[in-house]
Amino acid sequence: MTKSMLALGFKWCKSDASVYYFINEETRELVIAIVYANDVCFVGSKYFLLLLELKQKFMTKWECCDFEETKDFLKMHISHNHKDWKIFVDQSEYLNKVLACFDIANNPTSTLLLLGYMFKPNDK
Repeated sequence: MTKSMLALGFKWCKSDASVYYFINEETRELVIAIVYANDVCFVGSKYFLLLLELKQKFMTKWECCDFEETKDFLKMHISHNHKDWKIFVDQSEYLNKVLACFDIANNPTSTLLLLGYMFKPNDK
């Protein structure tokens, strides 16, 4: 996979071996590819043509399907707010399966968090 991504002009992210990035030298457009085993997710900026071009080149090398907008990736639910340019990632379905598997959902356990602590969403 690495050879294919490098041949397409992607660079390997030094801090995460499953992430590759492509920067168009003229326009500074960025496309990120997240690779895990046989799952690949391409993420691009608002300049859609470069993203489509790189996905097409990738698909000529590897047998795969384009599901257009990503809704699920590695058991994470992904939703988009196109108007505000926001992406939301939710693993609650997977978390509920883990809790059920260990019967934790029905057996509350104390933690170091204060009683009644509520997590706040990160709006940044």
